[in-house]
Amino acid sequence: MSENWLYLLPEGVAAADARWPVWLRAADGSLHKARLEELAPTLTGPAIVVVPMEMLGSCEIGPVPCKRPKPETLAYAAEDYLAAPLETLHLVFGPPDAQGHRRALVIERQVLASLMALLKSQGIDPLGIHADADLLGAEQPRALWLEGRWLLGGHGGPWLAAGPQAAEVLVRQLPPMERPAEPADAGQTLHNQAVDSAFHTFIQGRAKALDLRQGPFRRRSPIVPWPSLAGGALLAFAMVCLAEHLRAEWLSERTAQLHAENLQTFLRWAPEQSVAGDLATQIRALEFRPREKTTVEGLVSFTEQLVETGNITVERAVSSPRGGWRMEVVAQGFDDLERLRQRAPAVLMDQARQAEQVVRATLTFRETR
Repeated sequence: MSENWLYLLPEGVAAADARWPVWLRAADGSLHKARLEELAPTLTGPAIVVVPMEMLGSCEIGPVPCKRPKPETLAYAAEDYLAAPLETLHLVFGPPDAQGHRRALVIERQVLASLMALLKSQGIDPLGIHADADLLGAEQPRALWLEGRWLLGGHGGPWLAAGPQAAEVLVRQLPPMERPAEPADAGQTLHNQAVDSAFHTFIQGRAKALDLRQGPFRRRSPIVPWPSLAGGALLAFAMVCLAEHLRAEWLSERTAQLHAENLQTFLRWAPEQSVAGDLATQIRALEFRPREKTTVEGLVSFTEQLVETGNITVERAVSSPRGGWRMEVVAQGFDDLERLRQRAPAVLMDQARQAEQVVRATLTFRETR
């Protein structure tokens, strides 16, 4: 589903009221500038809010011994890098890199709470809140000229907003990086690329960006209307009861129909039998009546005796028209054949001869029934 993007511009940070200038990229891709209080008629659906880096700070902490440290543990690890008491700040941390270091965004709790209240007063419950510098999303340090200042971000570089003169100094201290600007600002001295819209960059960088809506500021599920829900549940329960009643009647009719069909099938299968008592019990009794072994079952029985005797291998077995089997076997000695004859009296030996180091014999096996 497409989403609205709302970019709160740096010039509104000082007043932080309903007249805050914003860029709105609507779900259909259209882009226009307005004030926060003017968005109600045009903003439909969920929105992702982007705030200027001027409202936040950032830091990096070293490896933490725990595999899955709690947010409180990470906050204490960052305490030495913060310029304000920990309890007055809201921190969000990124995943560890290959060396175990983590990046963090820092904002005053009161500032974020006031921002949330302002957005709520305008009917906006953000899907997420991101810092613009964190949305540059490059694997290397990167800069972007936007709204009259340079944003610095990307992996391995600082996250901050800097004016043109400060950016000139910073760029000389950092490794070579991309420095795109929108077409209207292509004359900037540090510019070396062009981008169609900063929002394209933001959208691509969101996957790895930190969301400020965590902890006490996380997005909560809507309040459940319990009276309406209870009424709906009662109606659903009544419908279930009715459905179960109708289903029970249908099952009763279907059971009677199946019993009549089964009775007819049984009489066709065993016309000489009369139905008495439980039909299922009568069918099982007829199924387990003793029956004669088939010719193949007789061969299986004989091969089991061969396995028990040992040292005898069947090379060929041919079914006899008169029943039974005629087999050519190989044994290690005549004593093996004699042991087989004792185990299986139904085996008749037609002929046996010594061939090299084995004995070849022709046997006839016909199991008595």
